[in-house]
Amino acid sequence: MLPLIPVFLVGAVSAPLIKKIARGTVKSSVKLVLDARRVAHEINEDLSDIAAEATAEVFAADLQEGSEMPRQTVKKARSSTATA
Repeated sequence: MLPLIPVFLVGAVSAPLIKKIARGTVKSSVKLVLDARRVAHEINEDLSDIAAEATAEVFAADLQEGSEMPRQTVKKARSSTATA
């Protein structure tokens, strides 16, 4: 029975250390995901700004050419096909 005591003690002593390591890993992962979401949101805003500026430039160019009505941007309707 003597060999089981050191194994038990190793497990009891290392459990808090393993818990801290696991907790640190989870916290780091959560921070990484939040940073990735923030960066993706900023990129999306930048792309939206670029698209709005390009649209305004196209409308301005159309008006300078003398057309009465600038081109309308038409969005195509998405066909919704459900797959079973």
